[in-house]
Amino acid sequence: MKTTVLVSSLAIGVSIVCLAATLQASPPPASTGYADGVYADFAAASGRQVAFSLGTLETGTLKQLQGRSFGQILGTPRHLVEVDEDRLSLRNPRFKRDLHGYDGTELRGGVEGFEVAGLPLEMGRYRKLAVQTTVAGKTMRHQAIELCWEKLGHCVVYDPSIVFLDSIVNNRRLAKAAGYGPRVQYGERPASLAGKLGDTKLAACGLASNPAYISKWLTWGAWTQRYKNIYGITLVTKNLGGQQSGIRCNSSCYPAPFGYSNSSSGSGTLGYDVACGNAYNYGSSGRTGRWVAETKCAHKFTGDASATVTRNGSGSGVTLSWNTNGGVDSNGGYFTDTCGFF
Repeated sequence: MKTTVLVSSLAIGVSIVCLAATLQASPPPASTGYADGVYADFAAASGRQVAFSLGTLETGTLKQLQGRSFGQILGTPRHLVEVDEDRLSLRNPRFKRDLHGYDGTELRGGVEGFEVAGLPLEMGRYRKLAVQTTVAGKTMRHQAIELCWEKLGHCVVYDPSIVFLDSIVNNRRLAKAAGYGPRVQYGERPASLAGKLGDTKLAACGLASNPAYISKWLTWGAWTQRYKNIYGITLVTKNLGGQQSGIRCNSSCYPAPFGYSNSSSGSGTLGYDVACGNAYNYGSSGRTGRWVAETKCAHKFTGDASATVTRNGSGSGVTLSWNTNGGVDSNGGYFTDTCGFF
């Protein structure tokens, strides 16, 4: 499913008006600095495939930044740091040199926009950051800015080289706090699947991963991902459908893969396009079975986002192959197990 809303000439200041009454505060700054925690959580979610080193270039009040755009303060990015996302982890980090289609709206904005959003400049402070990023042994440098209203308990980091950095990290913090993860369930073995092995030993059909059970399945619940700009306006919304992958041993103690893949939907505004796809695949080889269920949504600025999938493989080696264009969020996974007598 694909939904597109394009608004090419709307000024940031006008858009922020509708936000003032609904702005949700981010966690208050930590003693080491709000930005330090954001970058640390990003690195952790990547499995340490991304490493950051931060330095403070200058600090001051937001009043001091009036009349200057973020592009003038931070400069135009020469590279991007991109990742693929699921609910808790960040995968496939890479540097991108091609900035074609980059959303420069925030670079053209300034701190005045926060006044419209209900965040007085006289109450805010900033910290300009030197950011050193290392991915796969390659290091690149750029600048970012941390903005905090300590008395209001609100902070945000704007990093022009990591699009939606603040949203990426805070969405994962919320998911972690809620205990998100695939729900694992088991099915008891019926007495009819008990059998004899030789004359003296009894054997019963069960799963190799846990012989006490005859079935096991993983369920990834549906969830919603939102990406907001520096002022707190939601630009991209993705509703990721629930997925399930499981294996059940049948009456002959052979695998019967089962599950489902629910569809996803999304929407974008102010130039963002969203496209979603989903599929499942299953098969078995001998007593080993596999079920794969996945959904992905991609978002892209001023271009066609895409998320298409094909089924590949056979037997217990079935897979799903994705072709995506844009920033990707995914839900679901696979489960493989073997039925046997134990």
